[in-house]
Amino acid sequence: MRKILALILILITSARAEAKVYIAEPLLVQQPAYAGMNFYVFRPYNMPKDWYVTFDGYPVRRNKDGVWVYGTSNGPNLTPTSYIVGSVVPSMAGLTPWVQQAQISALRKLPNAEMTSARVTQGSPSAKFLANGQTHSTYIPDWTYNYKFMAIGNWRDSVDRIGVLRKPAVPVAWKGNSPKILYIWTGQTWHQVLVRDRPASTLRGKFYELNKLVKSQSSQVNFKWYADDTPALAQQTSAWGYYWMGEIDIIK
Repeated sequence: MRKILALILILITSARAEAKVYIAEPLLVQQPAYAGMNFYVFRPYNMPKDWYVTFDGYPVRRNKDGVWVYGTSNGPNLTPTSYIVGSVVPSMAGLTPWVQQAQISALRKLPNAEMTSARVTQGSPSAKFLANGQTHSTYIPDWTYNYKFMAIGNWRDSVDRIGVLRKPAVPVAWKGNSPKILYIWTGQTWHQVLVRDRPASTLRGKFYELNKLVKSQSSQVNFKWYADDTPALAQQTSAWGYYWMGEIDIIK
């Protein structure tokens, strides 16, 4: 049975300089505006009714059509905007996080001298957190620590959409409907594949070559793409402002 993920949000109180641990189970939601797009949201203790927060800290809610949109804050109040989650980079659209990224990033820095109310033992693919006498699991993908992988978030001249191949199970990225280059993550680097015909036929024609390359490079760094990596990447893709293309089966 799949473990229920839990997000441990570390909030540091400035008055007493001590850590408070709030635990909220994230919810995997679908974005009707983009086929195949899923992302995680969670509810901090102080969120207004019907509002959630993305893993990059921005307030979101469903509009009257069921589409997830970002919100803007005015003091303690939140107002929906016309910005659809997945269509913009919220920071570039002038939106303000409800939860600061530094607070979310504190998950990866446990334990330290200030945060004595929780401790962590690292593991793969998940980390377990002990808070208030109870153990909770949260999934932190290894690739979020890899600067080579994360660099693709800045490749806006070359990439505007990301998906995951079913086999080999690795991310793939490209730009536009008729790309000239595909970028395949091998576990070590974004390998470039020149598109000679159509993307799908190019991938099928290079299937054995790519499969061999991925196995070789992945084994050198002990890289593996887990099932929980896919929704996490969908969330990150939205944060980058790219289109999420879901799972792609090139062997048909």
